[in-house]
Amino acid sequence: MDKLYHLIAGLIICTIVGLGCFYLLGFTANFSKGAGLLSAIACGAIKETIDAYRAKSWTVKTWNVFDFLATCVGGFAGIFILIVGFKL
Repeated sequence: MDKLYHLIAGLIICTIVGLGCFYLLGFTANFSKGAGLLSAIACGAIKETIDAYRAKSWTVKTWNVFDFLATCVGGFAGIFILIVGFKL
């Protein structure tokens, strides 16, 4: 269930950042999609780093790669929504 939350978080982050860049800031569609994806990836990496810091150890078990990958997949799903749903 945790991976699903990561996927949804990546999707929401990518979609909101992409729409905000395109409609509010006036960037191009390709830049907005890239910014959304990079934001989702960065948020996933930051979240896993904070979790590892809180655990006071830096091992494979504390920095969960699969949680990070689920967030990245959510970012790619957000790009799909931007392309298909919002025609960016």
